[in-house]
Amino acid sequence: MSAQAATYYDLLRVSRRERPDGVRAAYRRLAQKYHPDKMQGSADAQRVMAALNEAYAVLSDPERRALYDRRIADAQIERRRAHLSMLARLDDPGAAWPWYLLFATIAFAAVAIGISVYKNYVPGATAAVTFAASRSPR
Repeated sequence: MSAQAATYYDLLRVSRRERPDGVRAAYRRLAQKYHPDKMQGSADAQRVMAALNEAYAVLSDPERRALYDRRIADAQIERRRAHLSMLARLDDPGAAWPWYLLFATIAFAAVAIGISVYKNYVPGATAAVTFAASRSPR
């Protein structure tokens, strides 16, 4: 979950199976480290402390923690469902990738390489192209 979004568990640096005593100890350790009185002049100190307080308030209350755990589980299930749906759409032959874009890109690259090779390796090709471009129309 930490790769997707920070949870309260990530903020307090505890596992989801941590007991309430461990959550309290982690909160106190981080509160001492990031307290605004100890971080004089830091603009983020109040924001960090507010996030720690909110995380501790949810994880220290058994009912709120159970509800939060259910929301995390629901979010994980929804992410898995969306991932499987995306994979199913990729395998659907009716929703195939527009191959004409790939072929057009390859054709454009081949023409660009051909022009570059022609200008660099055919003797007199650059002079002829430059001469034709420098003429003024009558």
